[in-house]
Amino acid sequence: MRYEPPGLLLKICVWLLFLSWPLCGAEKVPVHINGQVTECEVVKVTKEGAVLKPFGKELNFPLEKLDPKDVARCYKAIPRPASATTRLEMGAYFLAKSLLAEAEEEATAVQADPACKDKAGALLAAIKVLKEVETKAKEPKEPAGGKQDPGESSGEPGEGTGENADLTKGFAEMDVPPRSPAEMKAFLDKRLEELKALGGTWNMKETKHFYYFSEVPETKYGPFSQWNELLYERLCGVLRHHEGDKLWNNKMPIYYFSSHAKFRQFAAAVDHNPGAAMSGGYFLPEGRQVHICIPFYSERFPNNDKTISRLARNTLHHECTHAFLQLTGENVPLTKWLHEGMAQFIEFFYDHENNPDGREDNPQRKQRVKHLQMCLARNYLPSWAEMQNRPVGGMDLTGYTFAWTKVEFLYRNFPHEKLPEMVKLIKAGKKEEDAMAAAFGIKYDRLEEGYRQWVKVAAKTSFNFAQ
Repeated sequence: MRYEPPGLLLKICVWLLFLSWPLCGAEKVPVHINGQVTECEVVKVTKEGAVLKPFGKELNFPLEKLDPKDVARCYKAIPRPASATTRLEMGAYFLAKSLLAEAEEEATAVQADPACKDKAGALLAAIKVLKEVETKAKEPKEPAGGKQDPGESSGEPGEGTGENADLTKGFAEMDVPPRSPAEMKAFLDKRLEELKALGGTWNMKETKHFYYFSEVPETKYGPFSQWNELLYERLCGVLRHHEGDKLWNNKMPIYYFSSHAKFRQFAAAVDHNPGAAMSGGYFLPEGRQVHICIPFYSERFPNNDKTISRLARNTLHHECTHAFLQLTGENVPLTKWLHEGMAQFIEFFYDHENNPDGREDNPQRKQRVKHLQMCLARNYLPSWAEMQNRPVGGMDLTGYTFAWTKVEFLYRNFPHEKLPEMVKLIKAGKKEEDAMAAAFGIKYDRLEEGYRQWVKVAAKTSFNFAQ
């Protein structure tokens, strides 16, 4: 072996270290790419995408193709952008992905910039509300009073079904006049800007009875115009509503969100309704001024367009029924069983259009049937009086089940005009029991006894009716 003087050897080592410095010194971040975790150098991260070097070569990755937590790690691995606008855009991205700490950091950093002050303030306000929502969701729930129903579910009764805690309060009689054409245009323009500020590519379209805003590709799931107008026709048929009868003011806005995260962001930042942010979809009424929010569960069911589409459409049926039932004719508070029973009835009855071969029943409907069969097997069949003000919330599976079966009974066993006649009598001022007896021509207690006998038979066939 040839001997080298120590000085020369030291020089060679230093030179080799210098040559390898760019490779060793660059910070690498683990990123999920094509199902594999790959160590990547990070070149740049903006709302347009991330420029990464997974194998020594620069590649562009759209942010939507990356795991949001990977995006956050990549973003932290490089110096922050000099542009306040870019930081604000990244804050909006993090908020949409429920990364609240990262979103708050970006919004706080630019709130002193005059050009970003208002948007940063709105972003911070939304973050504050969502933090409160998360804190509330983690709080232990007080058990409901009284005996627990047999087999009561501890989970949410149905994915894609938004439940408002107090329908009566939401539909309080309020004198909210219709908007003039100029006022409606100003409202729609403002709302479109608010939606665009949340991120995404938003469009607004007008149909005969609705305005709908969407950041969801209709080529993939739509056309939403048909969803909306076909539902309107069905509700007119079931509830005997005629064109020109009282309904909501102007044309009702419907919002379609590409993810539940974006839906939650809208609920908090625009509707200022943190409770609704925890639902699977909702309507928001102010007198006859009503709108509906429908999320697409892209996070929960990735690469399953059929399920995502089905849940969104079922939610549309459910929430629009609430608005339609309440506002057709007089705006008088209705009981919870009637609201939730009718909303589920419309959702389940028409779901066969999303399932034309009939081989796969609506998952939530199957859940209700199974729960009812369990109750009956344990000789638990609550009275109508017990179920009058139920469901009491999103976890009240028994309340939802018996509300739905009661509407099924009234619709399946009498001429179809009797149910909307009962609703009209209630709205005209009659007590519910008297309105039911007058519409169906049978005393209330005898109707209830008929229901009790019918529901036991219907449960044996899993409520399989010819449509």
